[in-house]
Amino acid sequence: MKRIIVPLLLFLFLFSSCKKQSEQKFLDFAAMDTTVKPQDNFFMYANGTWIKNTQIPASESGWGSFYILNEKATFNLHALLNEVSASTAEHKKGSPGQLIGDLFSSAMDSLKIETMGYEPLKEGLERIQAIGNPQQVLDEITYHITTGAVPLAYGLVPSHYIIFYVYLDDKNSDLNVVHFDQGDLGLPTKDYYTNMDSISVSIRDAYLKYIANFFKLTGSDEVTAMKKAGEVLALETRLAAASKGPVELRDPVANYNKFSVEQLESMMPKLQWAVLLKNLKVTTDTLLMGQPGYYQAFEKELFSTPLDVWKDLLAFQLIKSNASALSNAFVMNNFEFYGKTLQGLKEMKPRWKRMSQMVDDQLPDALGRLYVEKYFPPEAKQRMDELVDNLFKAYKERIEQAAWMGDSTKEKAIGKLEAITRKIGYPDKWEDYKGVEINSDSYLANLGSTRRYAYNEMISKLGKGPDPNDWLMSAPTVNAYYSANNNEIVFPAGILQPPFFHKDADDAINYGAIGTVIGHEVTHGFDDKGRLFDANGNLQEWWTAEDAEKYMKEAAKIVRQYNEYTVLDDLHLNGELTQGENIADLGGLLISYNAFKMTDQGKSDELIDGLTPDQRFFLSYAQVWQIKNTDESTRQQVLTDPHSPAVHRVNGPLTNLPEFYAAFSVTEGDKLYKADSLHIRIW
Repeated sequence: MKRIIVPLLLFLFLFSSCKKQSEQKFLDFAAMDTTVKPQDNFFMYANGTWIKNTQIPASESGWGSFYILNEKATFNLHALLNEVSASTAEHKKGSPGQLIGDLFSSAMDSLKIETMGYEPLKEGLERIQAIGNPQQVLDEITYHITTGAVPLAYGLVPSHYIIFYVYLDDKNSDLNVVHFDQGDLGLPTKDYYTNMDSISVSIRDAYLKYIANFFKLTGSDEVTAMKKAGEVLALETRLAAASKGPVELRDPVANYNKFSVEQLESMMPKLQWAVLLKNLKVTTDTLLMGQPGYYQAFEKELFSTPLDVWKDLLAFQLIKSNASALSNAFVMNNFEFYGKTLQGLKEMKPRWKRMSQMVDDQLPDALGRLYVEKYFPPEAKQRMDELVDNLFKAYKERIEQAAWMGDSTKEKAIGKLEAITRKIGYPDKWEDYKGVEINSDSYLANLGSTRRYAYNEMISKLGKGPDPNDWLMSAPTVNAYYSANNNEIVFPAGILQPPFFHKDADDAINYGAIGTVIGHEVTHGFDDKGRLFDANGNLQEWWTAEDAEKYMKEAAKIVRQYNEYTVLDDLHLNGELTQGENIADLGGLLISYNAFKMTDQGKSDELIDGLTPDQRFFLSYAQVWQIKNTDESTRQQVLTDPHSPAVHRVNGPLTNLPEFYAAFSVTEGDKLYKADSLHIRIW
């Protein structure tokens, strides 16, 4: 997707609570490994004993801060769903209680789902088999998208070999327009299709088996299933060759291409763009296309690859997209590949956890409003507003003091900072889901209804301006994000809990934790991508050429620093891929530290638990990233995720902070030491 949405992570440990505040320990001292020098590896000093002693649960790809807080949120959601589903009959048809109660009940009726097997997909599979020409392949794809046969990411982007959505124009943020991006292939990135190292080959072998198993589960014999799977994989591989990789997709300028429908009809006439758009239920003269090369390859393959292969590809996509709503054999096949092979999971999460998260995905506002009422007190929102105010003051000072930036650019940067919209906790207005039909009879039919609603809501925005009430994460979500198109930061209620946010903790704890998260998200407005968007969210150059050049030189240093880090012995981080997140980590830490120094505690030398205020700040920061991952998920993260692994999110930024050096006596010869002349301080 080309939309510039920057979450804190693509996916918390809970501190022990005590009876009295005076006895409460907001740092996890038992987690620390004091045999490790903080000057050599601060991440392990702060978390080493916990890392050594922690066993990753069999159903998780990792464990630690985000995982445990997400676990807590899931338990809370489940409690709400149990309560509501037990009294669904008392709720008016179409009310939030009826919708979420019956959706959850239908999803938890595993006996009925098992009995039905893949019966809910048979009509769709028969439609695919009736396809008689390439144009009908396109018609079937648009049918999948518009009828809810495939899921939507963020409630916005249908997952298929054509990615179509309505969202803001990067160069005109006052207008929602039509977007086309490269297709959603089954493997994580294009390199997974071609890399020849032993792990990549084994992943492809497992993927081939995964595809074949779906064909066997829907009636094909072993030989036929393997033949179909091989042809599907070969076609996906050819489409992958025409796709862009993760680093290329980070360039908003290169991925902004505006075409008239007339131009596309001339460039790729066989795709019949006017018909395609009509089938998608939109009317437009122009559209944005992120990766034209993909669609040119798609057109070529559509008319050169045998029709039966395309029919198998569409059947596979339909099954894969809905496997989690079918009988156990389909669910387990999905888990074997995406869970075990790619993430290193040993067991599947229990059904109640998966279905609780599903309801949050499908009806986020209906469930979110209940969650907020019960689990997010008003005083938490007020304390967050105060923290955000202080972080913005500190950021403004940093911009004003930036010696490398000229006055003209500074003025515009401050203007952009002051224009950032802040969304804290939950939306001001909840979605009512009018028209969604949910009953307790068919889980997959219910999913079709929620998906169709989300799709129709999306296309209803075409030609309109931005909706200030749009949230791309639900209130219970343990995450946060910055949107460059909207120039806004969003902090759902789910993340505003310990260890990120303690309403009763001293300032060092909160500024080291949630303060750095706030600073991180604000810095995304000024990272290597975010800086290209102005105060109104428009993609345009607002820097002087001289200032832009200075910025890029500093950013290149960040790239070089992280390129040097390795994980799993021989796998190097990709500094280009992680550049924006690394800039945000460094900027967030610097800004939050500056804001902390404005507080009474930050100005004092008072010891708490034997630690100075600065030491508590940095330990709080390090323990927020108390995370341990499986080797498989770590490898996938390095290859696909713009976020660095937790150890580097801690140690990497700290090597550039003299304030950290002073707090923990870092000197020449220590592993985290860099000469002052080598420190990177963009913001």
